[in-house]
Amino acid sequence: MSVHWQSFEQDAAPEEPLEPLNFINMSFWDATPVPARQWAVRDRVPAHQVTLFSGEGGSGKSIVELQLACAHVLGRDWFGTLPEPRPVIYQGCEDTRDELHRRVANICQHYDVGFADLIAGGLNMFSCVEGDGLLGVPNRSGQIEPTRLYNRLLEAAKDIQPIHIGIDTSADVFGGSEIDRGQVRQFVSLLRKLAIAANGSVVLLSHPSLTGINSGTGISGSTAWHNSVRSRIYLTSDDDLRTIEFKKNQYGPLGERVVVRYQDGVFVPEGGKTDVELAMIHKVADNAFLDLLNLTAKQLRFFGAQKGTNYAPAQLAKLPQAKGYTAKTLGDAMERLLAAEKIKLVPNPTKKASKATLVLLANSGAEQ
Repeated sequence: MSVHWQSFEQDAAPEEPLEPLNFINMSFWDATPVPARQWAVRDRVPAHQVTLFSGEGGSGKSIVELQLACAHVLGRDWFGTLPEPRPVIYQGCEDTRDELHRRVANICQHYDVGFADLIAGGLNMFSCVEGDGLLGVPNRSGQIEPTRLYNRLLEAAKDIQPIHIGIDTSADVFGGSEIDRGQVRQFVSLLRKLAIAANGSVVLLSHPSLTGINSGTGISGSTAWHNSVRSRIYLTSDDDLRTIEFKKNQYGPLGERVVVRYQDGVFVPEGGKTDVELAMIHKVADNAFLDLLNLTAKQLRFFGAQKGTNYAPAQLAKLPQAKGYTAKTLGDAMERLLAAEKIKLVPNPTKKASKATLVLLANSGAEQ
């Protein structure tokens, strides 16, 4: 009896040629304005990214999250900031519809608005207390895959374009192992896809582990939770006072703390400014920046929007007409005006095209 051996190479199908990597074309970047950083909440919650918001059970993080959701759709204050006004999607997995009704009613009373105002602003809530809230589950190979609910949420994000998607909590929506680094990173990538599709932010609420509480880090499971997100918030409690600490902020100030007090079903800043006062301060600073910008433009002086020797806020703050405004205050005003498209970046008209620099010029429609 003879055995015929055949080479596996002869039976194998020819391997398809590999497509080339899609490298970024940077050839036009010298003459293109650097994109402005997009925020859902300036210097606190970045757009197109995932923010992890942790706090012990009963500390009030769901209320803080709902206040942020309402602040977005109403265009009102959230602990000393003015979140970007746009629709919101909130997925609650711990509170029934009746509980959400009670909690949001307190927020309406705080802002002196009705539910009709929240509806008009685009507040979209749904509860998964009586159903399955999972958004990502592992397959047989241990890879995290999106669920049908995730795909429905993704479609809603594309249609509604919410500035904020709040998900309460990670234990109810993540079906993998929180100590598996790979699964955690895959799940955060799914959430980031939501943020990008919405052109907004995703805030995922979570409970810290005992170790996270004792260490003060506020995390639970794998360190991949901290490493995979671009910002992280931690809420701690002390009787009626709460401290909101921004533990990680990839694009803004790190270590900021806000102390708030529980009062009439909501949290209010401990000695902080009201939204009306804050809006007025911002408007005055924005107008001051525009006045200084117009003044220097008439003098044919041009400044850039990137930090350096020609950084506009730093240079404008040196002018006697700056009236004591700091570079930080003018920098915040510049970012608000860029985001509102009341100023823009254009090539410096005094430079050759080959050596173009970016300058700020006021649009004709800017407020004076």
